Order: sequence, then structure tokens, then C-alpha cells
Amino acid sequence: MKRIFILFSALVLGFSASAQMNQHSNYIGLNVGGGLNTMTFDPVDGDWNLKLGFLSELKYAHFFGEHFGLGFGVQYNHSRAGATFNGDHVVSHRLVHPEDGLEYDHHTSYKDWKETQTLHTLSVPIQLYWRSMMGERWAFILGLGASLDFNMGGSYSAKDGEYRTFGWFPSTHVYYGRTEDNLHGFGKSPDSGWEGDVEVAKFGVSAILDLGFNYALSNKWGLYFGIYGGYGFTNLKDEDLQKASENTPLADVVLDNAGVEPIAIKGYNGVINSNQIDALHLLNAGVKVGINFGWSCDHNAKKESTAPVIVPVEQPVDNTASEEEQCDARRKNDTDMAMAMQNIDADLAEAEKVANENGDVKAKAAIAKAKKEAAEAKEAHKNGHYCKAYDTFKNAYGSIAATYAATAKACATAKAGNKVAAQAADDAQLYATASRNDGLDAAIAASRNAKINEEIACQPEKKKTAHEDIAYSERLSREAMAMGTIAESKDAQELARKAAELGKAGNFAESFATSAESFAKSADAFAAKCNKPEAKKLAKEANERAAAAREAAKQGDIEAAYTKAVEARDIANRIPTICAKAEPMKQAEVQEKLDAINATVNFAFANDKDAEFDEKTNAALDAIVKNLQADKNLKVLITGHTDNIGSEQVNIRYGKKRAETLKALIVKRGAPAAQISTASKGPKEPVASNDTEEGRYQNRRAVITIKP
Repeated sequence: MKRIFILFSALVLGFSASAQMNQHSNYIGLNVGGGLNTMTFDPVDGDWNLKLGFLSELKYAHFFGEHFGLGFGVQYNHSRAGATFNGDHVVSHRLVHPEDGLEYDHHTSYKDWKETQTLHTLSVPIQLYWRSMMGERWAFILGLGASLDFNMGGSYSAKDGEYRTFGWFPSTHVYYGRTEDNLHGFGKSPDSGWEGDVEVAKFGVSAILDLGFNYALSNKWGLYFGIYGGYGFTNLKDEDLQKASENTPLADVVLDNAGVEPIAIKGYNGVINSNQIDALHLLNAGVKVGINFGWSCDHNAKKESTAPVIVPVEQPVDNTASEEEQCDARRKNDTDMAMAMQNIDADLAEAEKVANENGDVKAKAAIAKAKKEAAEAKEAHKNGHYCKAYDTFKNAYGSIAATYAATAKACATAKAGNKVAAQAADDAQLYATASRNDGLDAAIAASRNAKINEEIACQPEKKKTAHEDIAYSERLSREAMAMGTIAESKDAQELARKAAELGKAGNFAESFATSAESFAKSADAFAAKCNKPEAKKLAKEANERAAAAREAAKQGDIEAAYTKAVEARDIANRIPTICAKAEPMKQAEVQEKLDAINATVNFAFANDKDAEFDEKTNAALDAIVKNLQADKNLKVLITGHTDNIGSEQVNIRYGKKRAETLKALIVKRGAPAAQISTASKGPKEPVASNDTEEGRYQNRRAVITIKP
């Protein structure tokens, strides 16, 4: 056992020198500890003495959120206890001496007789954990649960003090020819102490508690130290052993029938295996230390394409640079391009699979073009030509949309007379055309919608009544969601979600009417941004079609509800084209505001109040305030970012705090608070490596998004 303890101690000392950990959602811990690792019992003729022992354990824990988790593992316990005996104990009365035939009593005498017991236990702890973060490096952890205890054997050792067993004659008897000493008895003490094995129940259950702290030394490894406790509910002296020891003292005497002295003392079983006790329980309490290795799993969905242009405040735009260099600086951390970089390979693979399965020549040519454009975009991004990468990614997604449009057309041609396929093919072509008219986010959304319509056009024909098919409602609701996303209308997106639910439930007329209302809301949002009479007129027409669709749904006319919803969609789609002419002037105004922001805002590791501002930063904050005061329609979104020290949930909270800190500073300088909103990305969007202190410092930043 000493070797095992030394081995675990060496592991802790060896790993602790370089141990690094974060408070992640998962961790594995290797711990050792010691203290009151003992057993409790109550001897008849003695007193129980506690002894010190030790434990070692390997644990796994998973946290489902910031606070609560579940863990299990395996643990070795080395438990020790002791007992001290004093006094006389009558074993039996009125025995007959084999030589004289006289009666005597059998006595056992203890005088500071000491025995030590040792048990080896293998436990399987199962615990519920509660965790509370105490800064970015510290975490308090409380664990409560139970352990299954499996006995691995034990032993006893008794060598100190006096143990004597003897026969005692009554003093009233007359003994012929005996001396006074012989008149009172005979006996024997052991020549040396006893050692032996302990028998206990093979299985037990204990309640356990852990209370301690994790200290994150860096990204993956950390140090744990705390206290532990446990009590075994199970009586480890099992029922069969209890019955067998009811008449078993610690030892007995053997007499030689031909003599007067005992020739041996036999039957010493140890206190645990005798009638001295009737219950035995484990008791643990002490301190432990160890190392932890932590990791987290990110199951977040792909990023939405709704984020506007982001200007990282720690990367100012140099107005003295060329126009192309300024464009690259603004595009460097564009969220739409980041999404394209992340998803382009998967999107190409899906489109290529569709083109190959259908075999259409035009579809194959389109996907070949898309692959070439994607490769050029990635190469431009790699070389720092971010504006070129942005435009080329847009072309690639336009070609992906064209791939789906060509496939949809081929499927519709093969299904001559199928109105659903024909309509879906036309819609796919509209999206393929639209993909080249707006920004990269619109191109990505258009490719998604072209894919949706390709799936509808190429799906196996079903024998159903016209429009009483979930494909119709699914297509319209998904198109409504895409349009609502591009229009940045929450009302439109919510109506699209409701339409999808109605379609899945089979309420097709209601689904079509709700999609029509979603298109109308998007039309309103487009027209509000454009502020042109023709756009407002189209928005009014879209609302009229939505009202007609709703009336048709009330009358149970599914086909009319669908037709009006399609009309509302087509009308809403025309508004962005009409508004496109106003975009250059609008963009120039927005760009002028963006160019005024040249702030570098980073945050200290432990104190979010310590924002470090230089002269240029102060000037930039003043510029933001002036812009907000001058334009009441201008909106500012401040997004907080963190390094990856700490769990994702905690860092989301810290990022929000950083955004609020920067907002408070801007408001203090005179900016209207109502025009400023805050958000947090936590550790999700690093701009530098988290493996170095400098990189983590760069990631602890605020990002300002200007919305016109």
C-alpha cells in the first residue's frame, strides 16, 4: 500500500508543475488524500480507537451548464482502526478439572491489550455536483452522492499489552497437597502477539460529500484541492458472520486431560470476527489534492447570416491607405465571409452530389464553375485580399444556386405537366438570378432557397389533391423565413415559424395565409429601409394579397390561399430591386460613419472595469457619440468577446459585461442610451490564438457594429 500511495503522490507532484485547466463542461480528475479513513465499532470489553488512512481516486464529471453536473469514478480506500481492552471476562462457569474432578471457572483477562485493524476497499462513487465560478480561474465545487463499496480484504495485528486466559478455583475448596498459589488457578499467556485476516461483508453503500476548489492554471489543466467525507450505511459485519461469532470470545483455552496446565491458547479471531462487536461501519473524512484535465464540446449550430458589417475596434482602418487596402481592412473580419469560409466545402459537396445524381449537363457545368470560384476565393482570403474573396465567394454561391436551378429545371421537364415541379423550378431560377444582385449573405440565402425548390421539383410525385401536400406549405414557410431574415424583420420570421408548424399539423390553408402575412411583413421592412414611393406601393399590394389569403383560409379555399401567398411573395421580392438604386448613396453615408471609428479597446484579464484607452481611442469614442447625437436613426450594437479561459456559459456572461462597460462609457460621454444595444459572443470568435497571453489579450475586446 505504501508503494501505491507514493506512486499517486509522485503523479500529483509531477503533473502539478505543468498542470493547466479550464472550467469546461467535461473533466477527468486524479486525486489523492488522507485523514480519518477508519471504521467504527463498539467492543464489549474495550474502547474503539480511530486511525489515519488514505485514498486515491480517478473521476470523470460532466457539467450540463454553468452550475450542475454529474460524476462517477473509481476509488481505493485504505482504512484503519484500533481497539484497547482492559478487565476480566468470564468465558464459562463450573468446568470440571480432568485430574481432580473439581469445578473451576474459565476467565479471560485483558490489560492494555491493543489490536489494529486494516480494511482495503474499492469504491465506485456517483455524485451530483454544483459549481460556482469565482472569477475566470477559480471554481467552487460541491459534490453529494453515494458510493458502492467492495471489500478487497483486511487484516488485524495484536501485539501490545497483556492477554491471559486461565482457570480459577473457588477459594472455599480444600485441595489435597497443593500450595496456596495452586489453590486459586492455572493459566497461560501467549508467547507472542497474533496476526490474521479479517472477514467482512463483500459489499456496502456509503453516503459521500466533496467540497473543494478548482484552480485553472491555463487552458486545459488545473489543480484541485478540498475536503471529503463519507459514512457507510451498511453493516460490514454480515449476518452469517454475526451468528457464527455469538459464542466466540477473542480466544479459548485447551487443557491436557492428564495435567493441570493449559498447553495452548487457540481461537484468537480478532475483534471484528468475535462476539466483542455486532456492527462495523466505514467512516471517512480528510483532505485531498489532485490534477484535472478539462475540455468542452461545441454543438452550436452554424452561424446565421443576419449579422451586419462588423468593425473590430482593435483593428482601425487606415484612411491614408489605398482604397483597396481600406476595403480589405473592413472586410477582414466580415461575419458573412467567415460563414462562407466555414461552410463552402460542405455546400459544394451537397450541390455536386445533386448534380451528379441528376446527370444534367448544365448543373454539372455550374458546379464546376462554383468549385473554381470557391478555390479562388479561399486563395484570395489566404493572401489577405479580403474584398476580392468576398466578391468571389458571392460568385461561387451564385453558381451553387445555378446548379440547383438547372437540376430543378431538368426534374420539372421530366415531370411534364406537374405544376408543383414547374413552379419550384421557376422559383429556383429566380433565386439563382437574385443571388448575384445583393451581398454575400443574400447569395448564401438564395442558394439555400434554390436548394429547397430543387428538392421540391425533384421529389417523387405523390397522388394528392392539389396544394394539400406539406411540400407546398414547407416551401412557402421556408421561403418566408429566408425573406424575413434578409429583411431583418422579427415579425416576418415569427410568422414564418408559425406557418411551418401549421403546415406540419396539416392546416394547409392556415399555413399559406400565415406565410402570406410573413411576406407582407418583409415587404414592409424592405419599403421602410428604401423609403421610395414605388416600394411603399408594392408593400401595400403585398399586404392586400396577404389579407386575401387570410380570407380564403377562412372560407376553406386552400388553392386560393396558396395563390395569394405566392403573389405576396413575388411582390415582396420586387422591392429590393427597386431600392437598389438608392444603395450607393446610402452606403456612402454609412461608410463615412464607419471610417470615423478607429478605436482600440481591450480589457485586462481579471478586471473588466480596466479598459485601456489611448489617445486615438478617446477620439473615436467622441466620434461615435457625435454620430449618434446627429442621427437619431443610427443604431449601435456593441458585442463583447472573451478568451477561452472559463466555460462558454461564463464567458458569454463576461462578454456581455464588457459590452455593457463600453456602452456605459459612451453614454457617459453624451450618447443616447436608447440607440445602443449590447450582445456577447463569448469565446466563439477569436481574432488571435488563445495559446498565448498576448493572443488571449487580443481576444478580450469589444466589437462595434453600426447599423444605418
